[in-house]
Amino acid sequence: MPAAATLADWKAASVPDFLAERSRQELARLGNPAWWGPPDLEALAELLQLAAAEGWRILPAGRGTRLDWGGLGHPVDAVISTVACDRLIEHAAADLTVTVEAGMTLGQLQTILAETGQWLPFDPIAGESSSLGALVSTGMSGSLRHRYGSLRDFLIGITFLRHDGQWAKGGGRVVKNVAGYDMMKLLHGAWGSLGLIGKLTFRTYPLPNAWGTIACQGDREAILQLRSQLVRSDLTPVAFDLLSPAAAAELELRSQWTVLLRFGSVAASVQEQQQVVELQATRLGLAAMTVAEPVWGQLNQSFEPRSRSATLIKFALLPSQLPRLLAELEAIAPTALGRVHAASGAGWLVWPEAEPTVETLLRLRRHCEVAEGFLSVLSASVSLKQQMDIWGYPGQGLAVMRAIKRQFDPQSRLAPGRFLAGLEE
Repeated sequence: MPAAATLADWKAASVPDFLAERSRQELARLGNPAWWGPPDLEALAELLQLAAAEGWRILPAGRGTRLDWGGLGHPVDAVISTVACDRLIEHAAADLTVTVEAGMTLGQLQTILAETGQWLPFDPIAGESSSLGALVSTGMSGSLRHRYGSLRDFLIGITFLRHDGQWAKGGGRVVKNVAGYDMMKLLHGAWGSLGLIGKLTFRTYPLPNAWGTIACQGDREAILQLRSQLVRSDLTPVAFDLLSPAAAAELELRSQWTVLLRFGSVAASVQEQQQVVELQATRLGLAAMTVAEPVWGQLNQSFEPRSRSATLIKFALLPSQLPRLLAELEAIAPTALGRVHAASGAGWLVWPEAEPTVETLLRLRRHCEVAEGFLSVLSASVSLKQQMDIWGYPGQGLAVMRAIKRQFDPQSRLAPGRFLAGLEE
């Protein structure tokens, strides 16, 4: 066990200054637990061992910027942050792999990779200020999933602390590593309920030589027709989103249904593909225009909840059912900012100010579930979360997930109540 003097150094005297107000309010609701920031991975393991010996209930955290996301959770004794564990362990540029500590932010990693002409093709709503460990734990994704997949698709190695403070790992530092249980996909989107992530290994990609973004706007039926044509075409956008009129207005575009496409390749290919899209859009009576690249960062910022009363929804459904969903959104949620990844049917809704009714959310959830999808509430007021199950129907796998939870966290001390109603028996 660490010496008492060392422990005192790791424990913050007060809530860190960098925490947003909504995270501060969440800590108060959880009983004002102690905030711990071990300086390195060795200290992190020692602290987890102490927590196990003392029976502490723990909320794993990165920078703590979105502690109010997910389930309401139960009171905890400690928040253990990896914010100081942010080192580069190895960048094997020739092998297109990188290993980092979980506290490193996405922005820090992108800066490191850019020095060798590489990047992590990942643009989550949560933004580049979030720690990589938190992004993996919460299962965040962005528009680049259209071309590259989600973060778990290029997460090839993970090292994490079990409930007893002992290290465990899965995968490795080579892209073709298929031995053993796929721990990466298990911890991705587990919301800290199975362990505390210490190290991550990713496959990296070469940066495209050129970028280009085009927006096509008009009525809903024409937009859906354009979407169908583009999905069946030979075009290779890296991002392909449908935006509601309210979301388009946030980007200083006209308040109309919008197709937003991003291309990344050699300059000639980017230009040619944009011209093809413009021609197809014009034939359908849609307005087409090139848009500056910062629009994607602006789009992510517009979907970041700005207050505790803002409501952020994550959903998915069969792409073939998108026409019915867009009609439903137009009818019952015209003020919501809507964003759908056009080929996959996954998407986001945010109400920046006025909170939606529970009836509206349940109606949208039923629509998604009938279309073989789901709808989960990631961020909302405490009162709204108290009125409904924020995660929705877990499918047939709840018994298996409970068994995994018992194996990884037999006393339910990790992120208690944060993820999936009924997970902790």
